[in-house]
Amino acid sequence: MSAKHVFILLFICSIGLLGCPYESQVPISAPYLSIDNKMLGSWQSKDEVYNSYYVSRLSETEYKIIQKNISNTSAYKGYFSEIRGNMFMNLYSDSSRTWYLYKIKIDPDGNRFTLFPFAENLPEHFASTEGLRSYVEKNMNFQSFYNEKDILDFQRIEGSKPTASN
Repeated sequence: MSAKHVFILLFICSIGLLGCPYESQVPISAPYLSIDNKMLGSWQSKDEVYNSYYVSRLSETEYKIIQKNISNTSAYKGYFSEIRGNMFMNLYSDSSRTWYLYKIKIDPDGNRFTLFPFAENLPEHFASTEGLRSYVEKNMNFQSFYNEKDILDFQRIEGSKPTASN
């Protein structure tokens, strides 16, 4: 393989890794908030047209999230945590055994929401939920706390109205 081909391959791989969110071994909190029925249904982001998401009720406090694209289906569980009036999504991947953490803003009509991923390069990793929660509370208002390049706006897929049984 020529040096040019190696460079192109490395460049493509590095672009694919730029969008990696912060990975944590612990969530911000245990699940304690009741699910919001407005979140149930099918969602898509114009920034991720290759993915669609289906959100259903896993329990009183947790969501089951299925991510589908052309070649793959992934399953997650998620729930909200609240810190001083700000909502956060704790998203767990069984396949990677990792928590992905986001600040979330939900439009009042329930047809749109925005995810603000935690910055991949946060200076600390945490062994306890209490330590992570304290760190988030101290730093959540700093712009550098979030990966501004990977903010995702989602909207409900037409015809996907939430119901209590989703």
